[in-house]
Amino acid sequence: MLAQRCKRIQFGPGEIIARQGEPSQSMHFILEGRVAIVVDIGNGRTVRVRSLGRHTTIGEMGLITQRPRSATIEAEVESVVYEFREEDYEQLKNEKPALTQALLTYVIRVMAERLGFASRLIGVLQR
Repeated sequence: MLAQRCKRIQFGPGEIIARQGEPSQSMHFILEGRVAIVVDIGNGRTVRVRSLGRHTTIGEMGLITQRPRSATIEAEVESVVYEFREEDYEQLKNEKPALTQALLTYVIRVMAERLGFASRLIGVLQR
């Protein structure tokens, strides 16, 4: 049911999937490839925070919170993603609350993993 609401998009190396600061109007499921998460830290400098590969998601928190993108997402290699747009999320909430709950549970697990990664990274950087 969720996959039927998604649009398949292919990106080449270096192509921007989402840009930091732009409105968050979708999330993406990475089917194939690898993407870089890049943060603009000001003064024309950017930092590649990490890479994410197949079978994970990007943009989920922005979709749920309606906050602007917190990072730029760039394809590192040929990548195929499935885009799940805001209007489909809103429709899903009304039509399939159980599926929406399962999606939110998944997002919580992803965010917990990413918070753990960030905490470990901060610990390494503080040494």
